[in-house]
Amino acid sequence: MIRSRSLLSKSIAAAVALAGLSAQAHAAGGAALAQPDQAQVQGVEKALASAPTALKSDVAAAAATLRPYMITLMCVQDDRATQGLVQKFVGSRGTAMFNGWAGAMSPGKRMRHHDMSGCISVTRIQNWKRVAANEFSFDILFSADDSGESYLWNTVVHKEPDGTWLIA
Repeated sequence: MIRSRSLLSKSIAAAVALAGLSAQAHAAGGAALAQPDQAQVQGVEKALASAPTALKSDVAAAAATLRPYMITLMCVQDDRATQGLVQKFVGSRGTAMFNGWAGAMSPGKRMRHHDMSGCISVTRIQNWKRVAANEFSFDILFSADDSGESYLWNTVVHKEPDGTWLIA
């Protein structure tokens, strides 16, 4: 009974994450996003759960930004999705980094042999660091199941004065 509850809660979490993907696609201007499979969604959850104790509360507070941000990075198929990602999740400090680079701003697009019609996976998050009281950083290791390629993506997350967490 306990095992079936655990599986049910994981299935519900995966369904919520997948439902959030359609909302993210809308936020990305109707751009093309592949659909992650359940194992890929669970990989995101596992990676976020790897945060060190000192950052767990901030990661939990930033999860509403981090989950769709990571799923968009995993599944982006065209430049419009990346532009939507910037508009929705990147704070004003980070937009300068993305200006003019929208087409190359996904780990999958930086892989030479990955078939962009599918999602890449989050292998792990590493190098968690507290940058400031309202900021933390980490590296996401993405991998392509089809080509075996990987890409390390650095992310800095900043808490805005209104309490929202955005990518810096």
